[in-house]
Amino acid sequence: MKKKTKKCIAILATGMLSASILTACGGSSKEQKAGNVAGAGDSSGSEVVLTYAGNQPVETLDRFNQYDTADFTLGLLWGDALMDADHMGNYEPWLATDVELADDSMSCVFKLREGVMFHNGEELKSNDVKRTFERILEDDSLVLGTKWSDYVDHVETPDDYTAVLYFSNKMPTLYSELSLLPIINADAYDADPEHYFDAPVGTGPFKVAAYDATTGQVEMTRNDSWWGWTDENKSNVDRLKYKYVSEDTTRVSSLRAGELDICDNIPLDNIEVLTGEGFTADSYHSNMLVFMGIGCGEGKVFNNQELREALSLCINRQLIVDSILGGGEIATWPSFEGHATYRDQGYVYDLERAKQLIAGSGYQGEEVSLLMNSAKLTRGSEVAQAIQSMATEAGFNVSIETLENATYNERRAAGNYDICICTNTFTSGEFYIPAIEVNATDRFSTGYQNDELKALGEEGMVLVDSDARVKNATEIFQHVMDNFAPNIYLYQVGNCTAMVSNLDNLTIFGDNILDLRYVTKN
Repeated sequence: MKKKTKKCIAILATGMLSASILTACGGSSKEQKAGNVAGAGDSSGSEVVLTYAGNQPVETLDRFNQYDTADFTLGLLWGDALMDADHMGNYEPWLATDVELADDSMSCVFKLREGVMFHNGEELKSNDVKRTFERILEDDSLVLGTKWSDYVDHVETPDDYTAVLYFSNKMPTLYSELSLLPIINADAYDADPEHYFDAPVGTGPFKVAAYDATTGQVEMTRNDSWWGWTDENKSNVDRLKYKYVSEDTTRVSSLRAGELDICDNIPLDNIEVLTGEGFTADSYHSNMLVFMGIGCGEGKVFNNQELREALSLCINRQLIVDSILGGGEIATWPSFEGHATYRDQGYVYDLERAKQLIAGSGYQGEEVSLLMNSAKLTRGSEVAQAIQSMATEAGFNVSIETLENATYNERRAAGNYDICICTNTFTSGEFYIPAIEVNATDRFSTGYQNDELKALGEEGMVLVDSDARVKNATEIFQHVMDNFAPNIYLYQVGNCTAMVSNLDNLTIFGDNILDLRYVTKN
């Protein structure tokens, strides 16, 4: 018997993954108002403009060449996926009206929604679905192409509204990845594949009107014919602008000056000031963990497990959360409370023990490089400086290298670091990346070698059963905790998205993705 999906429930999570459907980013599901602060742009005239600023550069609109929450937020606007996610581990058909996964998990049939139109006026057909997958399979240069190419063999299209996906390997992340894959227009892509993602032709509620890869700014206009709206639930925003603003203080100042409507990833110590001025701003624990990737290959300082342990011991995580970030939770495990894979073990802070381990290790003060990318992390510079100071007090010689996004990614991928401050979000509640890619299979080249961990990773790459996947990931995380490798976790990010008070129907998920498809500005 095939598994027929009207609503697919993947593993995961409990209340920690809840979304907020609000004019705020807090923990209530009720709409909230805060003062009467008006937003940027002219909403009283003929055009309603919404301006949204984030701290992530949009270097491409191609979902498979960049993996950031800003890309997912914008992808929801210009495109639609075969399945939709509530980011709590639940999935339902979207562009597909019916999804059937075979008993052996080696094929999946999609029945497409009829009458869905692309921005260029063409109707969505199964050939568009086929081209979306084939493009990923054919292009080896795609940074994230292996999310599908490692599993998918080919796609068949029995008729205009049926697509069948055939797998070469079982795909544990099928539903979550389906929800993150906007379907492209086959004809438009084939006409100009090199420039397609400058203004991608999708089926979503907004059309890309302008995109500047240099500044990371995107401008979109409303697609009045979007199939997903009803008369009662439709955005009134005519033009939506995304601005990349790396500095936290600049984003907050721009919001206060009336230049922005929405400002994400703001430092939590700004909440009191902003709410006092009539803005809506509430904190929440995101599904993002900050950790240190540890270069521990042969010849590296941290090839020595006692030095990895010393590094962990000397970091006062609570001080970082309280004094620098003003909120969040210290990491006690490579996942977080409420997640199916979570275990409450904890890291110890013991500076004296760290000094003893360093003194007995043979470490001679060799310089240790610490890479960080401030654009990726709120208060990233301050966090890096705190780690440097704490490690120095213990006896390490740490130098900070602050890199722009592309160089940071290159160095991290090449394993050219001793310590690399990284983030990991459980996107859509999915834990494959945190467990298998980031830890078990060493995607980011820490150089850590362990046969037990490698075997767990290989097992996890083909598991589909939910209970078996949780058990596998939990064992991986236990190994990471016991060996302080390949990563050492620091804290769970406390987050806030502040906004003007005249916005409604905005959804903010625990993985920091914003759903602006139905947003209204009054």
